[in-house]
Amino acid sequence: MATLEGGLRDRMILESVLQYLKGELTTLGWFTAGRQHEPITIVDEYPPDDGDVAINTMAFSFGDISSDPMELGGPAETIRTPVFIDFFGENDGLGRHIIGDLHTIVAKAGQFTVYDYTQTVPSTEFVVQLEDGTINKRKPTRAVNSWQKNWYVLSFIVSEERANA
Repeated sequence: MATLEGGLRDRMILESVLQYLKGELTTLGWFTAGRQHEPITIVDEYPPDDGDVAINTMAFSFGDISSDPMELGGPAETIRTPVFIDFFGENDGLGRHIIGDLHTIVAKAGQFTVYDYTQTVPSTEFVVQLEDGTINKRKPTRAVNSWQKNWYVLSFIVSEERANA
């Protein structure tokens, strides 16, 4: 098993949050055939502004990751990872609905188990916590492309305590 540091650790967190939320949305029927909207596509990065994005694209990405010592000179730190879910919907109602469902799912979860999906049977590695008061949903107003017309964002911060590297 590789050391769980840097980009590998970050990727595992993003994949685990994405898989959990996709599973919960599946349970709610968002990917069921015959829905009254175009299919939803999930990507693991924010799309480039200079390209076209299909309607009903949901993009998962990270903000700037930060760390703070748990106590001055101590051997542990708190790592904070902002998670962003951008949804570019076919209409305002759909965007508001799915982001509202995601808000409820994240708020109820409170934490996310991080798995190593490179294994044939994913193994449990660690847990990240939802930081209280960090969950936010909004409709950005800086749409510069037609595909951003019904753009909604859910953001939150997950954190973990670990030994200093």
